[in-house]
Amino acid sequence: MVRLDAVAPAEGVGMDAWIRRVRGGVKAAVSLFLVEHRGVLTLVDTGSEGSFGRVMAALRKAGRTPEDVRQIVLTHCHGDHTGTAARLRGATGATVVAGAADVGAIEGKAPYPGPVDRLFKLVYADLARFDRLPVDVAVSGRHELEGGLVAIPTPGHTDGHIAVLAPDLDTVFAGDLVWHLGPLRPSWRRLTQDPARNAESIRELAARGHARIEPGHGSAVTGDRLRELAARV
Repeated sequence: MVRLDAVAPAEGVGMDAWIRRVRGGVKAAVSLFLVEHRGVLTLVDTGSEGSFGRVMAALRKAGRTPEDVRQIVLTHCHGDHTGTAARLRGATGATVVAGAADVGAIEGKAPYPGPVDRLFKLVYADLARFDRLPVDVAVSGRHELEGGLVAIPTPGHTDGHIAVLAPDLDTVFAGDLVWHLGPLRPSWRRLTQDPARNAESIRELAARGHARIEPGHGSAVTGDRLRELAARV
């Protein structure tokens, strides 16, 4: 099933800025996002293997073709966010962007940073079995992307985790920095490489004062909600 949630541009911003959330499968409860910003169509994350058809359906519903996607930005290397990236890269010809410290795992040149305990490794083992692919742009600091999107390093969940800011919408795509499946919280410790560093990234992002946060798992929250969480972690 494809579900599209539209986010309109901020007051005074042209209608060439919008977001469509594509809800993925049940197991990962993950979302990915089509983002039109300053004339460039971007896909933020790609879901797990099985998400290809949902992305294609979302493009059709938005009146777009695969070739309209100019860049694919991966918030991190886990398979529920990167699992369909190789196939989508082939279908779209888009540039692939990821955090520099996660590039090795995405390209298959470094170990995959899976869950930190045995039970979760078994439950989520299939997420590591995605087709590896080359990354065109490796982000190691705050980096402006095509269409004015901004990649912001937010390490902790993985070493190379990034968030993506759409300035004209004052919206941040937070990947797995935080989860909103139930109460808003940091990503699960069992699935996080460095929880203390993740908490620091939450505080740093919250301090930027953006209006809307789109987690990869769960519904959007206001920036005020993120700042309340930051005060507790």
